Amino acid sequence: MKQTIQEKLTHIAHTEPLHFLLAVESGSRAWGFASPDSDYDVRAIYIRPQQYYLQIDEAKDTFEFIENQWFDVGGWDIRKALRLLRKSNATLLEWLRSPMVYTQDDDFTSRLNALAPQYAQAAALLHHYRGIAGNALRNMDLAQPVKLKKWFYVLRPLLAARWAVKQGGIPPMTLAELMSEWQTDCAAQIADLVAIKAEQDESYLHTLSPELQRLTVDLYNEVSELSAPATQAADSAPLNELFRETLAAVYP
Repeated sequence: MKQTIQEKLTHIAHTEPLHFLLAVESGSRAWGFASPDSDYDVRAIYIRPQQYYLQIDEAKDTFEFIENQWFDVGGWDIRKALRLLRKSNATLLEWLRSPMVYTQDDDFTSRLNALAPQYAQAAALLHHYRGIAGNALRNMDLAQPVKLKKWFYVLRPLLAARWAVKQGGIPPMTLAELMSEWQTDCAAQIADLVAIKAEQDESYLHTLSPELQRLTVDLYNEVSELSAPATQAADSAPLNELFRETLAAVYP
């Protein structure tokens, strides 16, 4: 499947035209709890030829390609991506931690990864992940059978929010890594649910044990009490430099 996706990306790049600086898997396949019928969510940072940026009107800075239900590509122009990094955008930071990389410009991604910690802010990450978990939990009755997919969409953001505050820095992308710094008596049960989800389709409903129900509520309450000081954003100069030098290197 990786080769198929890479071939699709090559075709897209030639058709647009654009150059993919980074294309990774996002969603449950990258988070570590995919089902057999999970789709492929490819997310990318791209750059276009120089004339695209030399116009008086703001050019479109997003890209989307949907072929069918199992495969789609969504991306941000390099300038949009760097502006979002400056704001400590959690989604962008996740892409940099994805374990599934389809293509990358080595120089660009190396420099971007080196810059990312300067712009990651615990307060912004906490707000983002706590909000995702809260919205998902609000529509869930833990005492009733739940879609495992939806429950993991509560658990993982809570652990990412907790990591951002307690461990500091950019949270890992995979559930397994997030759990590595979290002590819980339910670790074996959670591992069992990951294994079950790997064999069931996305619509599978599961009745959570009383222990997991309590764990979910307790973890949400813990994260709800967390706080992190707001910090001043780092200087934009390195991001501007990265944009200019990448543009010159890709489209000399």
